[in-house]
Amino acid sequence: MKRHVWLSVILFILMTACSDTFIYQKSLSQFSERFAKANSDEDMDAMLSLYATEGLKERDLAILKTALSFEIGLPIQSLSFQELSGAPEESIAYEHESIEYKASLAPKLRMLVTYADKGQLRSKFSIGRNSKKEWKIITAIPKNKKQD
Repeated sequence: MKRHVWLSVILFILMTACSDTFIYQKSLSQFSERFAKANSDEDMDAMLSLYATEGLKERDLAILKTALSFEIGLPIQSLSFQELSGAPEESIAYEHESIEYKASLAPKLRMLVTYADKGQLRSKFSIGRNSKKEWKIITAIPKNKKQD
């Protein structure tokens, strides 16, 4: 019986060790700290630096800044990460005004931010890692740069 319990514990540890959130725990903690600091300092440039904005159109960048202005500065109650389930809403692939959009990075995890306000406002972000292995919040960018 003891052997069976130990094998179960070892199996659980191995399964947990294989999860992306476990593997990336330290870098996700650092990303969380940068997000919380940018948010609490209401530093729009620091917040924007957390987004994968390469290839983003100027108009879309302005829309992103406007959206951020409504959340930046709200006190954060909790910030957590989840594995992606593969649900359609976790990916970016759509067409708007004859322009096809895609994700700026391959989605790796979902970041959930719960704000400490009366309504318990929550935001969900898909995050990925860029070529420098930095975590970035994914944005929608045009698929074809010729259409910019």
